[in-house]
Amino acid sequence: MGKVPDSYATIDAQMLLKTEDEVLRRFLGQGNQDMFTSFLNYLHADDRDKFKNAVREIREKDMPKNEVMIRLADGEKSYHWSVIEMTGPTASSEADHTEIYHLHVTDPDDDIRRQLEEYIDEYGAYLDLLNGILFSYEVAAKRLFIFMRNGGQQLTFFDGSLDDWQTEMKNGKLDAGSDAVFSGLCRDLEMRRSAFSYTVKTSFFSSENKKEQYQFKAQLVDGPDGGKILGCIRSVEQHGGMQTGSEYVRDTAIPVLNKKSIMDYAKRAMTVGDNKVCLVILDLDNFKTVNDTLGHMVGDEVLLRTAEIIKAALGDRGILGRIGGDEMMIVFPQVESETELRNTLRTIRTNIEWEYQDKWEEVKVTCSMGAAVYPDNGKSYDETFGLADKMLYIAKSKGKNRYVIFVPEIHGALLNPDQKTTEDILQKVQGDRSGVMQQLQEQFLMRHAMTFEQVLNSVGTCFNLDGIVCVSGKRFSESRANIWSHQGYQYGVKDPVFCSPEPGFLDSFDDNNTLVIHAIANLESKTETLYTRLKEEKVESVLFYKFAPTSKYSGYLIFAKSSRRQMWSEEDKVLLALVGKIVELAMAT
Repeated sequence: MGKVPDSYATIDAQMLLKTEDEVLRRFLGQGNQDMFTSFLNYLHADDRDKFKNAVREIREKDMPKNEVMIRLADGEKSYHWSVIEMTGPTASSEADHTEIYHLHVTDPDDDIRRQLEEYIDEYGAYLDLLNGILFSYEVAAKRLFIFMRNGGQQLTFFDGSLDDWQTEMKNGKLDAGSDAVFSGLCRDLEMRRSAFSYTVKTSFFSSENKKEQYQFKAQLVDGPDGGKILGCIRSVEQHGGMQTGSEYVRDTAIPVLNKKSIMDYAKRAMTVGDNKVCLVILDLDNFKTVNDTLGHMVGDEVLLRTAEIIKAALGDRGILGRIGGDEMMIVFPQVESETELRNTLRTIRTNIEWEYQDKWEEVKVTCSMGAAVYPDNGKSYDETFGLADKMLYIAKSKGKNRYVIFVPEIHGALLNPDQKTTEDILQKVQGDRSGVMQQLQEQFLMRHAMTFEQVLNSVGTCFNLDGIVCVSGKRFSESRANIWSHQGYQYGVKDPVFCSPEPGFLDSFDDNNTLVIHAIANLESKTETLYTRLKEEKVESVLFYKFAPTSKYSGYLIFAKSSRRQMWSEEDKVLLALVGKIVELAMAT
């Protein structure tokens, strides 16, 4: 699988992986089931003590950072030398103060690459200041890449074959009077001319399909496989002068796109092929309190640091812009999967929470996000933005510090254009709970037309849960666990903790076969092993439903939340107990 990639992760004091970026996840060959596994499992046996000692030195010697060279296993179980720089510890939660260490993984042979990256960063800053559009053409591969840098972010206009670009340009993006000139431009690229300049009238760079004159100026850089042709693209003003002419402009306060630019970028992304484009509206929780109690300078620092955290989590998958105050918008120009989207949003939410966990006593900064996907949810930019904004309302109203992605089965009522206020939205969502309950009874219990995975996904999404575990079997010794979370679904897991409850634990349920634990610490006296397991998975609040003693199967359900701020309402207790009863009856039939 090649050399160790430049990547990032976090672990706790027990060496359990808490988060990792997509690059490291792919290198390690992780699946969704590998969350919260020991990082030591990926290290060569001879290097594990060395790594643990390096972590211990940080804590015992109060070192700001430490570095160690160890062998890291890829997904094919081949070992590669890697350098791991670790910093920490920081606390992960107010309740348990779990120590979190941040890891930066690099290849030991990358000194030259690091020097090149320094040059890239330096010249990238120049490109940011120029705000110019650039292109490169790989002669042998006939691959064209058109992009620009703005605010430290790379905006891609095109990445593909020259033939595909010609097809796209001639499909309504090229002015009729520029046909011959454009053909000459493409011919010179293919013929590897050493230098050339053409002026073409096109709407290719406009989100509003507005045709303007652009000058393409290029020069050949010789090299293997025919080398590359590098060039810049500038807009031509009517009076004949030259300017960068880019509609993508950086925000005045932080290095991200401004409101108009991020909106234009989103609109343009929605015109490219059959791409699914996700809009995420992000708002910082308690930001006004930061400005009011700590001052606007601190507020500006929070905005800047938050933007850095978000851009680090996004990598090259999305673009960030500021749309007002502490409100930002993320555009994913091509959504590959919902799982990857959820993983990225979860990383953003978690890293912002950790950044400000113990920063100030006066205020706790977190973030809330709402998301919707074009064209699956909204058929236009405005409609998709409106749905994402309403999801943000729900995230805020449900306790903040979370993300909510539009799900048609749950939030479909919000498509009514008359629903504008937060109260209206929440009334609709509450109404959807009744709809989901009816669906479970009719489609799952009576008709058997829903899979169990679909049941858990509907319930988890509707009730804003972070996880559901269902343990069932004729006897507990034969029980298996089905585990649902936003990271995926696991079926028939033989889990010794979930499937072997401690004696006496199931006797503590009430007459309705439920047990509500608002703060997970209260569970420790009832079942220490289950308490420890749930703490490892960052669960903070749970609601249990136990199958009745007369049931055909032994078992119980765990409905889990990752924050104690999300209290269980009386409605939650009644409806989730009903979910448990429906599941119990369905298994008995």
